[in-house]
Amino acid sequence: MSDVTVERVETVPLEAPLDEPFGYAQEWVETRAALLVRVEASDGTVGWGECWGPIAGTRETVDRLLAPELVGTDPTPVERRSEDLYDLGRRAYQSVVPLPALSGVDLALWDLAGKLADVPVSRLLGGARRESVRAYATGHYFRHDAALETQYESLAAEARKNAAALGAVKAKVGLQLLGYGPDEDVELVRRIREAVGDDTTLMVDANYAYDAGTARRVGRELEPLDVSWFEEPVPPEDLDGYAALRDALDVRVAGGECHAPYEFRRLFERGGLDVAQPDVCNVGGLTAARRVAALAREYGVPVVPHAWGTPVALAATLHLVSTLPDEPWLEFDRSANPLREELSPSPPRPDGDGRVPVPDGPGLGVDLDSAAIERYRID
Repeated sequence: MSDVTVERVETVPLEAPLDEPFGYAQEWVETRAALLVRVEASDGTVGWGECWGPIAGTRETVDRLLAPELVGTDPTPVERRSEDLYDLGRRAYQSVVPLPALSGVDLALWDLAGKLADVPVSRLLGGARRESVRAYATGHYFRHDAALETQYESLAAEARKNAAALGAVKAKVGLQLLGYGPDEDVELVRRIREAVGDDTTLMVDANYAYDAGTARRVGRELEPLDVSWFEEPVPPEDLDGYAALRDALDVRVAGGECHAPYEFRRLFERGGLDVAQPDVCNVGGLTAARRVAALAREYGVPVVPHAWGTPVALAATLHLVSTLPDEPWLEFDRSANPLREELSPSPPRPDGDGRVPVPDGPGLGVDLDSAAIERYRID
């Protein structure tokens, strides 16, 4: 048992308005927001975590439900602490466990445990298999108030630039946000494939824009474009739709950023995924994500975590990916986000070979800039 205990747990809500909004199938993004969790031990050591989703509700869950359970406890048996908090959330909500809130606390505990042991989190997770991870570029979001042809041209140009930097890009479809349909989506992917060339790895993300029938039609048109995977083709709760699409399509079916651990089990049992994409800020933290990864291995499904946050989320994802077998990817968001760029003096970034180094410092290995935190902090 550790000599230190949890002294306090604090939530840190951040918002950074964007100069220009961007869109994906479901909504327009006008502000980049994040809820960080700060866990301080009795010896002054601090661990940082990050929660997925809106600040409202998640902040109160951490502050009023999870934090009181942690104060005074030994933070080093992280998985036990995380299991206790999961059980607490289930008792409190009954219908759902507040996984984004739990995720932020879990990540902060892993960061804290690594710092207390003076080792990287990857060591606590079983050991890194690699020092850097190949990255693919997420971005290519829709422009506000732009005509369709302008959308095609600007998104293809952005993808060409990202392909030159990383060699792999993920296109967004779901132009229904702008009043168009699946034919325009397929044309967008054609334009992007032409722009990036045949040697670039190309993924497509629908952000659950379609029903199963439309997704099947779109997926078949993606196959001759050499698309590596078709991500979130249907709503997260449509597990049968995932399974049917995997049976019907040659292009691989990917998903999972919105799924809880038990939903991954159901998806694997139904044969619904070719690529599993848990998000460490949404699935229950590193504790849950590594268990999803272990389960995925039993079913022969590769894991490529979803990642779309601050340097805290990126660092945590890097530590997880560094422990995975084969040669997994890191999703690297290249859309506008001051929080990603400014919260740390040295945020994770791709090198000249399109790979992102795994932080090797204690804990998550990412330093945060207190001035930047205060600049974007809201109350």
